[in-house]
Amino acid sequence: MNRFYKKLTFRSKLRLAFIFLVTISVSFTGWITYYITADLLQDNALKMNQEMLNKSSQALDEKLKQFPKSLMLLFVSDSYKDLMKDVAIKDNSRYSIHYSGLQTVFTQLTLNDELLESILLVTPIGDFYLADDARTGTEFKETNIYKRLQKNKHAIWIEGHKDPFFFRGNSVVSFVLPAIGDRVDIEDCYIVLNIKADKLNRFVISNINESQGGVTVVNEKGNPIFPHSPFQYNQLIHLSDFIDHIKTGDERSFEYDHKGKHYLVNFAKSKVNHKWTLISVKPKHKLLEQARTIKWTTTAVTLGAIILAIIISNVFIKVLMRPLIQLQSLMKRAGQNDLSVRFSNDSNDEVTQVGLQFNQMMEQIRQLIRHVKNAEKEKYRAEIKALQVQIVPHFLYNTLNTIYWKSTLHKEKDVQEMVMALSRMFRLGLNSGKEITTVEKEIAHVTQYLNIQQKCYENLFTYRIDVDEESAIRDQPILKLILQPLVENSINHGFKDKREGGFIEIRLSRKNDWMCITVSDNGVGMDTEMVQRNIEQENDAYKGFALYNIFQRIQLYYENKAEMKLESTPGLGTTVKLSIPWMEAKKDEG
Repeated sequence: MNRFYKKLTFRSKLRLAFIFLVTISVSFTGWITYYITADLLQDNALKMNQEMLNKSSQALDEKLKQFPKSLMLLFVSDSYKDLMKDVAIKDNSRYSIHYSGLQTVFTQLTLNDELLESILLVTPIGDFYLADDARTGTEFKETNIYKRLQKNKHAIWIEGHKDPFFFRGNSVVSFVLPAIGDRVDIEDCYIVLNIKADKLNRFVISNINESQGGVTVVNEKGNPIFPHSPFQYNQLIHLSDFIDHIKTGDERSFEYDHKGKHYLVNFAKSKVNHKWTLISVKPKHKLLEQARTIKWTTTAVTLGAIILAIIISNVFIKVLMRPLIQLQSLMKRAGQNDLSVRFSNDSNDEVTQVGLQFNQMMEQIRQLIRHVKNAEKEKYRAEIKALQVQIVPHFLYNTLNTIYWKSTLHKEKDVQEMVMALSRMFRLGLNSGKEITTVEKEIAHVTQYLNIQQKCYENLFTYRIDVDEESAIRDQPILKLILQPLVENSINHGFKDKREGGFIEIRLSRKNDWMCITVSDNGVGMDTEMVQRNIEQENDAYKGFALYNIFQRIQLYYENKAEMKLESTPGLGTTVKLSIPWMEAKKDEG
C-alpha cells in the first residue's frame, strides 16, 4: 500500500484525499442528519398533534360552556319562574299551563344549538319537556344519572350513553344539574340537557387533520366518552399504566411501548370537565418512514456528491457561488432591516429557487409586520372592551331590592319610574354594541342612573347638569360609560358618611380642541395624590375602582392623549376633571 501511494502523482493524491474527505464528511453528515431528522420529526409530530389537540380541547371547552349559559334563557323566563313558585308549594293544579308555557323556551333552546337533542325538567309536580319528544316512562330517580348526581351534589357531565328518557334512544352526552329556584331552595328539581353524542364527537375532532381513528375522549377511568366512535387503539386506553401516565404525567406528550410496538401519545385535559381527556395515539414506525426515505436519499446524494466533486472544477464553483454570494448580500441587508431587497436571476436552478423562496419569505415578513400592527390595534380595542365589562353596575342589586320593597309598600308610581329609568339606562348603555356614543346620549344615560339612585337613597343628594350649548357639544362623539362611573364614585365614596345634603354637579364644555368634563361633589374628599399615583401606575389594589377603569379606558381609546385630574379638599368634596380630544361628529356615531 505504501509503495502504491508513493507511485501516485500529486494530482492523484489530491484527488484521493478529496474523494476520501468528501466521502467521510458527506456520509457522516448524512447519518447524523438521519438521526437528527428522526428526532425532529418525532418532536414536531408531537408538537403539531399537541397543538391540534389543544385547539380541539379549547373548542370542546367552549362548547361545554355554552350549554350551562344557554340555560339562562330558561331561568329568566316568566314561565320557569311561575313554575318554581308552584313547585315550592307543591301545587300541581296548573301543570298543563306550565307545560304549555315552557314549550316556547324549550324550542328556542334547541334551535339555538343544533347539538342539543332534548331537554327534561324534573320536578315534584311533574316532568316538563318538548311536546314533540315521546317519553319512555323511565323515572329520573330510577336511573344511574340520579345516583351519580346524589354523590356529587352539583352539576355533572354524563359520558355517551343511550337516552333513557325519550324513545329516540340515540347516544347522548348529558349535562345534569339541580334546578335553580327564586330565593327558595327547591328540592328534587333537576334539569337534563341531552346532547347528540355523534355531532359533539365530530365537533371535537374537526380540528384534527390526520387520521381521526387515532383520536378519542376518555374519562378518568379510561372509558371513551363517545363509545360508538371509531378508535384504533382501544387496547391501550384500558391499560392501567397508560391511564396513570395521563393522570400523573407533567408532560402533555410521551412515548409508550406496548408488546414491542412504540406509540407517540398526546393528550389535553378539558378545563371545563377535568375528568375528560382528549387523547391522540400514533404509531412511531409510520412517522419514521419519512426518516428512512431521508436516509436512503442521503446515501444516494453522498454518491452523487462524490462523483460531482471529482468533475466540478474551481471555475464552475466560482460560477455556482456567484448567486449564493448575491443572496448572502441580500440577507445581510435584510438583517439590517431593509425588507425591500429581492433576489433576481435568469436561471432556474436550485439556488434561484432558494432565492425565490427568500423573496416569498421577505414578503411574508412584511405582511406579518403589518398583521402585528393590526393585531396591536385589535388588542387595544379588546382591552377597552375588557375594561368596559369591569364597569358592571353593581347598584343593580340595590335597585332591584328597592323596586321589590317599593312594590311591597304599594308605591306603584315609584316602581314604574324606576323600572322605566332602569330600562332606558340599559338601552343607552348598550348603545347597540358600539363603543362610541354622543354626549347627549351619555347625559341621558347618567340622568337615568341619578334618578334611580335618588329613589334608592331618598334625600341623600341632588344634582345639576350644566352643558355648554353654544359649542354643539351635545352632538360630540364620546366613549360610552364615562359619566356614570364618576357619579357612582361620588355616591359610593363621597357620600358614604352622609344621610342627606349631598350635591353632584356635572359640567361639559369645549376649550379649544378639547372637550372638558367636570364632576364635582360635596362629599368626604380623598387623598388625590395617592389615588392619582395608584391609577396611573396600575396598582392592582385599585383595578376595581371606577376612577382606574375610566383612566385606563380613555388612555386606550384616545391613545394616551386624554387626561384625568383630581382635586379634593377633605370634608368639602372632590372634583374629577377629564380632558378629551375634540372629534368631529359623524352621522353614524353613537
